[in-house]
Amino acid sequence: MEETSSAVETVDTPDTPDLTAVITELSEQPLIAESFKHLSQMAFATDQTFEELRGLLRDWSSVEEKVAAKETSDILRGFCALIGGDNALAESSLKEHKNHPWAAYHLARSYLTRGQIEHAIDTASAAYSKYSDSNPLACILVELRCAERDFDAAFALLEKIDRSTVDYHVAKAIFEEKSGNYAEAIEEYRKAIEIEPRNGPALFRLAYLVDIHGSDADEANDEAVSAYEACVKSGTVHLNAVINLGLLYEDRERYHDAIKCYETAIRYYPNHERAKLFLGDAQSSTTMFYDREQEKKADRQSQVLKIPVTDFELSVRSRNCLQKMNIRTLGDLIMKSEQELLSYKNFGETSLDEIKSMLGQKGLRLGQGLEDGGREPQHGRNPLEATADPDTLDKPIDDLEFSVRSRRCMERLGVRSVRDLINKTEVELMSAKNFGMTSLNEIKQKLNELGMELRS
Repeated sequence: MEETSSAVETVDTPDTPDLTAVITELSEQPLIAESFKHLSQMAFATDQTFEELRGLLRDWSSVEEKVAAKETSDILRGFCALIGGDNALAESSLKEHKNHPWAAYHLARSYLTRGQIEHAIDTASAAYSKYSDSNPLACILVELRCAERDFDAAFALLEKIDRSTVDYHVAKAIFEEKSGNYAEAIEEYRKAIEIEPRNGPALFRLAYLVDIHGSDADEANDEAVSAYEACVKSGTVHLNAVINLGLLYEDRERYHDAIKCYETAIRYYPNHERAKLFLGDAQSSTTMFYDREQEKKADRQSQVLKIPVTDFELSVRSRNCLQKMNIRTLGDLIMKSEQELLSYKNFGETSLDEIKSMLGQKGLRLGQGLEDGGREPQHGRNPLEATADPDTLDKPIDDLEFSVRSRRCMERLGVRSVRDLINKTEVELMSAKNFGMTSLNEIKQKLNELGMELRS
């Protein structure tokens, strides 16, 4: 397949700016939203400026010498640490000035990134009580209230934001998204981008949602790729956008473009394990022999296994026995041996011959599904369900921020919550199209963080 130019290699790269000079210039004016957007764009302008950012975070003295106000210096340092991925440094720099609206906003953002919802709410609420005209503070509070499922409080805050601003549409999109109204959320993110075409967070969420919940698969995929590409070009290297874009490139067999995405992620965040795993997968795909006919054959067999047994002309006795044994599809049936069927009450040789003939029509046989695993899988519910925290079990999958590939596979399997997920086995997950070991390991890691595991 012909490779086209990827977003990663077409990002605008202006002449390397002097980051210290940029910070000094910003410190001489009142801090506004544009101050932080500009600083972020300059920090990610080139590999050299990002390295300069890391150097400044290690030794901020060269900045402090040129910035008169310590409060301003600390806020800018905290923001630089936040975009550089050092939450500990960001929080230590911002805590002392959390009465300042921008310090509070970025501090709350850092807490949210680490899942410290209560700390984030306390910080943002205290500042918002003093700066009730701050749209960014109201916006992050909407997101935080939605995170704790307090939609009444979130809606009340939403009503206080100026509806003509990008902050309102982003906050409204977050509210709709967390409420499960994905179509409405997508429209709100689109409105935000109409106002501010280079709004990285809005572009990212739009891409993520249209890819998972878009109404038309092909068009949604195209819009997702375009939005991720725009997000990558928006100035800041949004790590998840780069990785998800790589996954979508892989889906389109643009493996070299995918590799560039993962290499970009690793260049900025060298210890990111998921990016390393995806890079290895993509590199393997460029040399792996791909048998398209074999995959089509596997897909056809998968569809055959989903055929209901009620689609076949069976005797009343055979049909009743299969129903009582909870055998619904051909896939269920091949998980049974001849002995198991014959041991069931009223199931005799005549019924057995009838079943074998039915399976033979589709090239299947009894016991075929047991050959790989060696035994019938255990059915029922995960024992963890009886002891786990109900709030954790009911947590939507969207809240766990899985990669696009894992999220899409779980959508296909009807997994909506942690409860749904822990009642799946590794085999069931691996049966989903495009679901591989990298996605399985990601899911197992997320569940482990919650003290959970898949059904065995």
